[in-house]
Amino acid sequence: DARYAGKLQFLLQGMDETISCNSQYVSYSLERQLVDLCGKRIKTSINLSTDLDDIIAKWDTIFQGDALSLVAKPHRSLIARWLKWALMIHQLREKLAEYTAVGVIGLTNSGKSHLVNKLFGVQALLR
Repeated sequence: DARYAGKLQFLLQGMDETISCNSQYVSYSLERQLVDLCGKRIKTSINLSTDLDDIIAKWDTIFQGDALSLVAKPHRSLIARWLKWALMIHQLREKLAEYTAVGVIGLTNSGKSHLVNKLFGVQALLR
């Protein structure tokens, strides 16, 4: 959905992050970047168990130096909900993907593993 992808782009750009995404899988690509950013880059880690009130209370610390630090206080709860929503959707996608298998067939040394690694950001299982 374009509106969802727009919210993800807003969040990532608000964290002063350069974004890149696969044009076929915009939302998933942006979700992965957001999850990585929330877990690693932010001074106070944000995850699914982080309470919305905690995010809002620590807003200036979490987003210090980022464009999101400029969000007016009345709008911070909305942005915090977007952030949590994106993390929840990503977790759901990842859980569903655990039950998915992809097979790639081709000639020896033709780049099959490289393709899988680039498309899905996972290490291909060779059999």
